[in-house]
Amino acid sequence: MSQIISDKYNTLLAQVEFSLFEKAITFSRIHKIELSSRDLDQLIEDTRAQKTTIDSFSLALRLKTLKTIRKYGLDSEKIIEKVVLPEGYNGKILMVLIQGGIPDQNIYLRSGDLWHREILRNTQQEINQLGFTNSHAHPLGGAHVQFERNGEITVYGTSDDFGMCDKVYAAQLIQAEFRDRSVIIIK
Repeated sequence: MSQIISDKYNTLLAQVEFSLFEKAITFSRIHKIELSSRDLDQLIEDTRAQKTTIDSFSLALRLKTLKTIRKYGLDSEKIIEKVVLPEGYNGKILMVLIQGGIPDQNIYLRSGDLWHREILRNTQQEINQLGFTNSHAHPLGGAHVQFERNGEITVYGTSDDFGMCDKVYAAQLIQAEFRDRSVIIIK
C-alpha cells in the first residue's frame, strides 16, 4: 500500500517539477495528496540553479509559482495572479477571461506591453508556461492605467483592438491589489 502512495506522490512531484500545474492540481484533488515543504524547497533550489539554461521570464514565473505552491498548496486561484500591474505603471491594461481547464471562467487583469494584443499573447504564454494547457485567454476589452503623483490610480481610455473593458470591474480588481490607493475611473 505504501508503494502505491509513494508512486502517486512521485507522480505529483514530477508534474510540479515539469510545470504541469493543471495536471498536478487535478491529480492532487483526485488522490488527496499534497507536496511537502521540503520537496518544494528542493524544487525551488533546483530551479534557481537552472538560471543559465532558462530565460529570465520563465525562471521568474516558475520560481514565483513554486513559492506560491509552497505557501498555499496547489490552488489555481493563487497560482495565476488575479492582477498583474506593477507599482508606478503607466500604460495599457487588458481584461482577459480564462476559459477551459481548471481556471475556467475566471477574469484577470494584465498589463505590461505597448499593445493590447501583445498583453493577450503574453497572458496566453503565461498560462501555457504554468501548464494550464486546456485553458485559453480571451480578451474582454482594454483600457489605460496611470499611477498619479498624488497616489491615485486612474483608469481611462479603451483598446483599438478589443474595445473598452468594464472599467468599474477593472477598478475593483486594481483596488483589491492596491488597497491603500484611490482608483479613479474616467469614462
